[in-house]
Amino acid sequence: MLYQRRIADNQVLSAKLELHLRGSRYAGVGTQLLGIVSLGLAGFYSLDPEVMLTWATSLLLLNFWWSRRINRTLQTSRHFTQRPSVFNELIVHAAVSGAIWGGTVIWLDGYLSDLIFYLCVCVVAVISVVTIAVSVVIRQAYLTQLIFSLGTVACWLAWHANERPFNAGFAVLLVGLSMFLIVASEWMSRAFSEMVETSLERAAMSKDLASLSDSLKTRNLQLQDARRQLAEQATIDEMTGLRNRRGVNIIINDELARMKRLQLPIALIALDVDHFKTYNDTYGHPAGDLVLQRISTVMLEMTSRAGEFAARMGGEEFVIFYPAANRSTALEVAEELRRRIVELDIPHEKSLTAPHVTISIGVVSCVPDWELEFDVLLKASDDALYLSKTNGRNRITFGEVNVPEES
Repeated sequence: MLYQRRIADNQVLSAKLELHLRGSRYAGVGTQLLGIVSLGLAGFYSLDPEVMLTWATSLLLLNFWWSRRINRTLQTSRHFTQRPSVFNELIVHAAVSGAIWGGTVIWLDGYLSDLIFYLCVCVVAVISVVTIAVSVVIRQAYLTQLIFSLGTVACWLAWHANERPFNAGFAVLLVGLSMFLIVASEWMSRAFSEMVETSLERAAMSKDLASLSDSLKTRNLQLQDARRQLAEQATIDEMTGLRNRRGVNIIINDELARMKRLQLPIALIALDVDHFKTYNDTYGHPAGDLVLQRISTVMLEMTSRAGEFAARMGGEEFVIFYPAANRSTALEVAEELRRRIVELDIPHEKSLTAPHVTISIGVVSCVPDWELEFDVLLKASDDALYLSKTNGRNRITFGEVNVPEES
């Protein structure tokens, strides 16, 4: 076995107590009732019937009380080791029960014929043999009952060996039977203990495996979430928080296909920070990174609706994609973007365009046909951006989308 959980001794004892009580409340009490009936009939015609009825009634009430006691104990507690009195009650009950049977045989010795008396001795012996099946789980209780019943009767017969013809022989037989039951009870008790411990180990293993399964499910969900986060991070530009080129490639085909089906216009805005190399040379790359982050923040604020996205294509070059945007809408958005960047009022003293950071923009818009690819749209916006830069920068140029003909 690759895995075996060690069960604490108190858990084993608790389980054995429960098994003992469950067996005793029916089988054990039933055995006692058979003994009462047998000895009651044996003494009914030899003793005063009222005396035998009183004896039988007392034992019946005692067994009824014990059965109710067991049921209440089973209903109110499953952790019997937390109640040491349960174990002590079993020992006391076993001693009382054994003493009753031994005392009854001794009491009847003065009233019964030899045959009936030895039959009563055999009944007590049978009770001890049958009881082993239900009481040996707690061996101490069984041995207590055995000593107080068969042990007492055997000693009585040996002490009065000359009063009846077979007292000595029955004393020897009872001692031999007691020794056999002591050895058998040791073997059976050990077998019960191993069975109980194995059952508890399997239950504990099942619980541990269930817990491990839940833990693995949780870890699997965590791994899936981590993979999803990593996949998202792989599509996001770390510095600006915008989509990178890979992120654009993942979603652009679906967006284009949707617009093609709906036959709605699309717009792509390409922009570039004017004289950005000069800015980095003047203020340093950390300051240049901050400029890109502030521009990216503006772009994110302007792409909050479904289907819209802003992306950093590389360096200081960015694009904004707008679904369902015609030429006039695209130009309005581009102008607002240019104006908001100017309003940032980021100083750029070495700029040949303005004393602050500015951007140049190229815009294209069209209703896409089925042959239109994103690269064609991107090239058209780049061409328009190039015209804005060559015509003085800090301006917007609208370009035309030309789908190449298939050869």
